[in-house]
Amino acid sequence: MASVVGICNIALSHIGKPTITDLDEASEEARQCKLQYELTRDTMLQVYPWEFAKTMIVLAEITNTWQQRWQYAYQRPSDCLKARRIVLDIDNPDDTATVPMGVSEGAIYCGVSPATLEYTRKIIDPNKFPPLFQDALSWSIAAKVAMPLTGDQSVRKDAFQIAGQTMETAKTADANEEASSYDYPSAFISSRG
Repeated sequence: MASVVGICNIALSHIGKPTITDLDEASEEARQCKLQYELTRDTMLQVYPWEFAKTMIVLAEITNTWQQRWQYAYQRPSDCLKARRIVLDIDNPDDTATVPMGVSEGAIYCGVSPATLEYTRKIIDPNKFPPLFQDALSWSIAAKVAMPLTGDQSVRKDAFQIAGQTMETAKTADANEEASSYDYPSAFISSRG
C-alpha cells in the first residue's frame, strides 16, 4: 500500500539518506520531503496526460468577463491541474472534434453550451498512482532533495538522469495502456465470422 512517507522514503533511499516516519518529524530529510512532495507530484501530473488522472465533468456556467473572445464561461474545477479539451459528446468521448477553449486561473472559456471538460485532476491519494508513476515520482523527489541533503552535485545529477528515464518509462506504459483499451475487434470483422 503506497503512502506519501513511503514514496519519500524510497526517494531518500535513492540518495543514500535515512528514512523518515512522518513528514512532520524534526529531521532535515522530513523537512525537505515535505517541501518538495506536493509540488513534484502536481508537476508530474500536469506535464503529461496520464490516463489514471483523466476525468470529465459537465462545467457550471459563470459570468463571462471575456465576452469579446468567448461566448461562454465556466467555473474551472478546483482539482483541475490541466484542462485537456472540451468534449462535445459525453457518450462518445473518443470523438476527436476540437473545440477551441481559453483557460484562466478560475475559468474555462469556449463557444459551446453545455460544455464537458476532459482534464487532468489533482490526485492526492498515492494508492491511485500506478507503480511506474510512483517510481518516477520517487526519483524526481530524490533529484530535488539531493543537493540540500547530500551537497553532492553528482548524486543530484544521477538522480535527475534516472528521474527522466523513469518518467519516460512511466509515460510509455501509460500510453500503451491507453492504446490497448482500443485494441478490440471491429464489428465488421466480427460479423464476417
